[in-house]
Amino acid sequence: MKETEQRDRFLVDEMRHHLGVVALEVRGGKARLESSAEPLYALEHATELLAEAAEKTSSRFKTANDDVPWKLLRLFRHDVAHPYDIGAARLDLDQLWRFARDDAPRIAKRLRSAKFPKDSRIEELPT
Repeated sequence: MKETEQRDRFLVDEMRHHLGVVALEVRGGKARLESSAEPLYALEHATELLAEAAEKTSSRFKTANDDVPWKLLRLFRHDVAHPYDIGAARLDLDQLWRFARDDAPRIAKRLRSAKFPKDSRIEELPT
């Protein structure tokens, strides 16, 4: 297995882990997020880490899995990780909730059947 494929597999495992945290927070309901700082922090942090891992996947992986909303994840990553930057759009709870409830389960499903392209530029030597 090539280094890039190994890295992509690791990153997909990480994304699936963070999507699991997002799913747990969704099960707790939106009212729980509104009433306590910890679940909201967990959801924001899991979303940030999910998007960070997505950003690090190879372009070949992204191309092979173009049904994953890579651009959406990139935008979420910046907005969740850098709410203090000039020009950054602070995610409001409704936006984060819609992502967690609607988009995250679809992303998780797509990652469960992710395609890992082989690096065809370097041929394996016969053993």
